[in-house]
Amino acid sequence: MRHFLFSLLMLCTVSAFSQDKGEEFFSWNAARKLTADDFKIKKGRATSSSFAQFSMGYSVKGFDFLSKNLNNRIFNHFIPSASWIDTTADASLVLTYQQTLFDLSEVYARQFRKKLKENKKKIVMGLDFVNGLSEQVMSDFTKRRLQYEEETRYATVAEKQKEWETQILKELEELKEFALK
Repeated sequence: MRHFLFSLLMLCTVSAFSQDKGEEFFSWNAARKLTADDFKIKKGRATSSSFAQFSMGYSVKGFDFLSKNLNNRIFNHFIPSASWIDTTADASLVLTYQQTLFDLSEVYARQFRKKLKENKKKIVMGLDFVNGLSEQVMSDFTKRRLQYEEETRYATVAEKQKEWETQILKELEELKEFALK
């Protein structure tokens, strides 16, 4: 199980990123869980069971800091066309693992939104602040992701997996003000 893969692209762009550009992705949503059909690339008997392409980042430009709701400027996406799943593996375990990573990345997207809101005035000084904040959030996320993977052995230790799921749900609830609406 050690061969599970996860990739998180940090898209740091000053231009707007939107579905209108034809990108195939969907945003994290509590009501929508990942399914095997979301992984557009299907493989049989692969060396690892899955690869989920996520994208977490921001789009801040001009006077966006004056906006009432900066939440919409931070995104957390799943990219189906760049994600694959081994159709011969235990899909439920693979999906549990990938969904937990997607949920955990949402926690950090919300933390990023919160920190950005708390520091709106610093954005006036330039985007260097936002870039630094983004790097810090990503570093924190990466450390936490590694902890999750080690403790649950990629979702295979059921008791630990349940603990992580409970903790992540608690954190998402605590940060609900910073969810996309």
